[in-house]
Amino acid sequence: MASLFRWLDERLDLLRAKRDLLDREVPDRLTWWHTLGSATLTVFLVQVITGTTLATFYSPSPDHAYDSVRYITTQVASGSLLRGIHHWAASAMVVLVLAHMIRVFAVGAYKYPREVNWVMGVGLFVIVMGFSFTGYLLPWDQKAYWATAVGTNIAGTTPVFGAALVALLRGGSELGAATLARFFAFHVLWLPLLLTVLVSLHLIIVVRQGIAARPRDLETGAPRSTKDPGYPAYYREAYAATKRAGVRFWPDILGKDAIVSAGAVLIIVLLALLFQTPLEAPADPTDTAYVPRPEWYFLPIYQLLSLVPGSLESVIAVGVPTALLITLLALPFFDRGSRRNLLRRPAALAGLAVLLGGAGFLIGAAGRAPANLSAEAGPVLNATQRAGRALYQSQQCGGCHRIAGQGGEAGPDLTAVGLRHSAGWMHSFMESPSRFHAESRMPAYGPPALSHQEIEELAQYLATLRGHVAGEPQFYDTFPPPRRPE
Repeated sequence: MASLFRWLDERLDLLRAKRDLLDREVPDRLTWWHTLGSATLTVFLVQVITGTTLATFYSPSPDHAYDSVRYITTQVASGSLLRGIHHWAASAMVVLVLAHMIRVFAVGAYKYPREVNWVMGVGLFVIVMGFSFTGYLLPWDQKAYWATAVGTNIAGTTPVFGAALVALLRGGSELGAATLARFFAFHVLWLPLLLTVLVSLHLIIVVRQGIAARPRDLETGAPRSTKDPGYPAYYREAYAATKRAGVRFWPDILGKDAIVSAGAVLIIVLLALLFQTPLEAPADPTDTAYVPRPEWYFLPIYQLLSLVPGSLESVIAVGVPTALLITLLALPFFDRGSRRNLLRRPAALAGLAVLLGGAGFLIGAAGRAPANLSAEAGPVLNATQRAGRALYQSQQCGGCHRIAGQGGEAGPDLTAVGLRHSAGWMHSFMESPSRFHAESRMPAYGPPALSHQEIEELAQYLATLRGHVAGEPQFYDTFPPPRRPE
């Protein structure tokens, strides 16, 4: 091993890399809040590992996406746990990124010379929210479909670029196969690539500039403004003084990072074990009564939209996030005071309190709203049965038949037809009703009216209709005698 290390060190200069990365001096008396960045990076790695594994079983098509998620949950070994870890780690990433940004804001670490790193941090926050939005659609359940429909409609209200933005996100005018393919590509290819690049640059700058010191160590004797010509020299001297009395990055700082990161992963795993990952009924584009409720981190804007008149919805939906983003990006360039302690910056303290208090109030108000009650009742349909339901609607079968009180009365009520007849019997009957009942007025739907596959999809859907009766079906299938060859 020693020979191998010497061989690698001659070529890669490992000892110098160790000195630069692990043995470097950092300011002393850093708090546990400084570990949030490392915890966020750890959770991102968890997302990469679990997401890559889930992607090997996932099918990004409307016909199979929902079934593949159910297969992962019910059939893949530890699939439910894996999906739960990915689900809870997504929320953990949002929490940790927000907490990290609040910590940086509170200690004024966005000021000279860290303006560029703050801008990158804002970019990382936007990408994390992009992960959350694009990940919504992948299960292809009711919440996924309708929340994405609402989100893309909001994007469409953007002045000038609205139509182009919707076309980019949806891949067309409607949510469908192109939309799911694009969201899958964004979620597993483009956004991870962008995040990896920004995280790498972010870490390089942190190593280059050093970890931000405590505010009090950079305030004593400082010029009033970071724009002062003498401020750069003051900062270099003050920061160097904190490092002279400082500690080594390893093990003093990295040890704390490892403890907090391990704790974050443990909490995520416990949440995945204790709480079932939600999966609603399959997406139904015809269920316009469904009201989607977004994840908690989108609830503030969701609730705010419900409180304003319809004429102001586009202003709020696009204007508020845009104004907040511009403010965050411009913050280090217009806040040039040398004071870094949040308690000595009353305007910054008030702004943070209003933002966090308002977001908390809106989340609480949204949580008190009644839950959506329009989720599909009865058994969850597979891809074939959902295709049959779509055919039932497109062929206007409801003009003659009733289901749960809805439809015509010319034909038999189909509310509980799945208790009386098997899918095989209904398939044969729909192909040639007159063979079963000579007086039947129902037209034959055998080829070329419908293909054998389409009739089978219809039959499989009708077999799921069992009303509200408990127990096993009792079939009354009577087949006509086979036709004699002529």
